[in-house]
Order: sequence, then structure tokens, then C-alpha cells
Amino acid sequence: MASATLEVLHRAWLKKLREEWLAVNRDKLHGKLKLPVLLIDNTSKRLGFWDDRQRTLGISEQHIWQHPWTDVLDTLRHEMAHQYVSEVLGIHDETSHGYAWKDACKLLDVLPHATATPGHGAATETDRMLAKVKKLLALAESPNVNEAESAMAAAHALILRYNLDMAQAAQAADYAWRRIGDTAAAIALDAKLVASILSRWFFVECVWVSVYVARNDRMERQLELLGTATNLELAHYAHDFLHAACESLWRGHARAGLRGTRREFVAGVLTGFSQKLQAERHVHAGRGLIWLGDPALGGYVKSRYRHLRSMTSTGVRQSEAHQAGVSAGQKLRIHQGMHSKGNGGGLLGRG
Repeated sequence: MASATLEVLHRAWLKKLREEWLAVNRDKLHGKLKLPVLLIDNTSKRLGFWDDRQRTLGISEQHIWQHPWTDVLDTLRHEMAHQYVSEVLGIHDETSHGYAWKDACKLLDVLPHATATPGHGAATETDRMLAKVKKLLALAESPNVNEAESAMAAAHALILRYNLDMAQAAQAADYAWRRIGDTAAAIALDAKLVASILSRWFFVECVWVSVYVARNDRMERQLELLGTATNLELAHYAHDFLHAACESLWRGHARAGLRGTRREFVAGVLTGFSQKLQAERHVHAGRGLIWLGDPALGGYVKSRYRHLRSMTSTGVRQSEAHQAGVSAGQKLRIHQGMHSKGNGGGLLGRG
């Protein structure tokens, strides 16, 4: 990249970092800190640093270039915690990530990554549930169509029972959020349809959020999932799987020389797959497994986002390609072996 262009980006990044520093200092620390010198650090050996002698707070250029802006802001808050320890508490002889720094991280509402670990009970429950689903997804790869279909239906029934039991439990569930997939200036139709499938059938809420993309110096949109740890992992895997499956099915359709556009075909695939899940849910309802929603999750979403607008999708022409996609989607089974370039689904593995 040309140095002039990089210089422009540096100025934009510093402006964003300054805005965040001022907001955090105001909202979390009641203005106790004084604005330091902010700079973009060109070393690759650290994500950020605080120098109390020079009153300088730096963030790595490579960190900004390679990681989501939310991670960069976490690093900024970590360095602000160091600044708080030295300039407000006046502590200079404690280890850099000692008790005072950890307390400052709490004030700044950021996890000290060196010590943060998930609760043991929640992790055990999630691992146990995902292990059961993983076994069923492995069976869904069977060349025996009836066996494969039964395995995927059993996986969906297991997830449904898990959520019904959780909804009936006296104690409230622990909810979290996770941003997944690529950012985009405009949301593609297939991305909207996948999000709709996740919110309808995978026990998560989906919100398209605006995020700052440092590489492009602009705001773009990204999908955010909200739900329990188990459901976030399952929905993330389903997200990556469906996008990869759509691409694979479209390539096969195109190689066969069949007519139509990718947009029409992929919309058909996702429509057909949603119809399949709806039919399975109807069968489960006949067995008394009726999902009425999770009001507590709805409350969590409202606490995070007070003002939400629904998103509409443009229609798709009912073409031959669309009907071919619907047929392919109705035969689609989520299994363990589909690979994707997505950034998650780690607990389920990749086959």
C-alpha cells in the first residue's frame, strides 16, 4: 500500500481511537484520566502499549489491519487500564497484569484475557451437548439416505429438547453474543436468508450491526448472534455450513450447464432447506415438542439493542433455477464434513 494512503488510514484510525478513548473515559471512569498521546505502533511484537513516562498509548498497526475493530477497542481498554493504574492509583511497582490492573479492567468492562476462562459448569454442559450433536452429524454423512435423514432429524430433536428443558428451568440462562461471517457494505440476499434460518430454527436471535472496518475506513454490516453458549456454537456452525453448501451446490448446478442465476438458485436452496426444517418441527410438535420461544432471550436482546428495525428482503423470480435450488435444499443435510472459510464452529470441529 502506498505510504500516502497508509498515512490517511493512520489519521482515520487515530480519530476513531481518540473518540473511543474519550467515550470510555467519560462513561466508565467519570473523566478521571487525561488524554494521552495516541499513536499507531509499527511493531508486530505487541498489540498495544502504555508508556507512563512519555504518556503515550500505542496500538499496533498490524493488529488494526488483521483483526476486527472490536478486538482493537478491547486492546485500547486494556492499555487504558494500565494508564488508570499508573496515573489515578499511582501504582508503579506492581506487576504489569497484577491485581490493580485486573480491578481497572473491571471498571472498564473488559476481560483481562490472561485470566478470563469460561465457567466450568457452563463449559461442561456445552461440551457434553455438542459431543452428542457431533455424533449425530457424523451419521448424517452416511450414504444410506434414510439413515442420514434420521440422524439429522435426531440432531434437531436433541437441540429442541435441550432448549425446551432450558426454558422450563427455574434459573435464567446465561446469554452472550458473537459476531460471525464477513463484513459487507451491502448485505447479500443469501446472507439475509441464512440469518433468517438461524433465528427461526437454531434458537438464536440475529441482528445486523454496523461495524467499523479499519482496512476500508468505513462502516459495514456484520451478523451478530445472541443466545446461550451452546446455541451460539451450533448456529455458528450451521451458518458456515449453509454458506459453504450453497456455494458447492451452485458450482454443481453451473457445471451441469443448467440455466439461471446464482442468486435465484441459492435463494431456492435456502428456501427448500427452511421448508425441510419446518416439516421436521411439525413432526416434533406432533410428539409434544412444541417450541413457544424464549422470552428471556428476547429481554437480553432488548437490553443490548433498545431500537431494532426489521429487515426486508427483495423477492426472487420463481425461475427454473429457483425451483432447482428448492429441490436441492429439501435434500440438504447438515453434517460434520463440510468445510468453510468461516471463523468459528470450533467446538464442532471441521470433520
